[in-house]
Amino acid sequence: MGTRIILSFLFMSCVVCAEAVKVASLHPLLSEMARRVGGDDVVEVVNLFPANAELHSFQPSGQELMAAAGCPLLLACGKGMEPYLAALQQSVGKKTRILELGASIPDVLVPGSNVPDPHWWNSPRNMARASLVLAGALTPLLPAEQAAAIAQRQQKYAKSMEKLERTARLRLARQPAAQRALVCSHAAMCHFCAAFGWEPIPVLGIAAESQGDMASLATLLKQLRERHVTCLYTERRESPKFMQNLANSLGASIRPLIMDGIAPDFPSYEAMFLFNLDSLCPPSHHAESLSEPADKTSSSNAKKQLHHSP
Repeated sequence: MGTRIILSFLFMSCVVCAEAVKVASLHPLLSEMARRVGGDDVVEVVNLFPANAELHSFQPSGQELMAAAGCPLLLACGKGMEPYLAALQQSVGKKTRILELGASIPDVLVPGSNVPDPHWWNSPRNMARASLVLAGALTPLLPAEQAAAIAQRQQKYAKSMEKLERTARLRLARQPAAQRALVCSHAAMCHFCAAFGWEPIPVLGIAAESQGDMASLATLLKQLRERHVTCLYTERRESPKFMQNLANSLGASIRPLIMDGIAPDFPSYEAMFLFNLDSLCPPSHHAESLSEPADKTSSSNAKKQLHHSP
């Protein structure tokens, strides 16, 4: 009898081990998505992105790649965000599939160029679309009985994104059309602007560390004065010194945004997005009353973060 119990226990342990899928990720938001769609008891997510790393210069080290050893799936942003993917594929081997979730998202070009903005996660609709692709990639890696649970979790995630988009539309619609210009430090909000009918005006390039030439900046400064721009936005994790000097020249204010999606102190994508929404369009009591209770809670947390941002 005791032998049968031990054998049953070992069998069940093997089943659990067989069902657990190790998934590596090159961005914290993709890691969160994998946990929520895959399920903590089914998917083991290995986040390769260090908490204090810089998105546009990050490249996984040998030690980080060792943590991803044996992963059948490695999640990447795509759209050129990780120019090292070809070399990475050689390092991890053919048994690991590198899935560029951004490949499923339509391109939005940086104004005045033919370069797509790779920051596709700044639109909740894009996140919902990417989650469907992720679910499709996870399902074949798991036992057949897990398929329905994966689909349900993906649908729940997508509905959360749809709810977030509705909240944003209600809030952003209060802004007069003439004032819907998003002047930000680098070209990271084009997908957001395309989703909500705003005009992106990036001061510098795609990366927060880009440097603009003086002639272009002088022209931009003139345009911003003509448009009576009253607020500029900078990446929350970067030094605001350059943008503060520009704001001073315009007599404008400066506010932070989480454009690169890197915010270890935020518990979820929703909290991060609502932080941005509060920065762009500070909520009134009337607007908050239109939001559902979950949105109000997340928005309250986001406002606390906004108040304590540098």
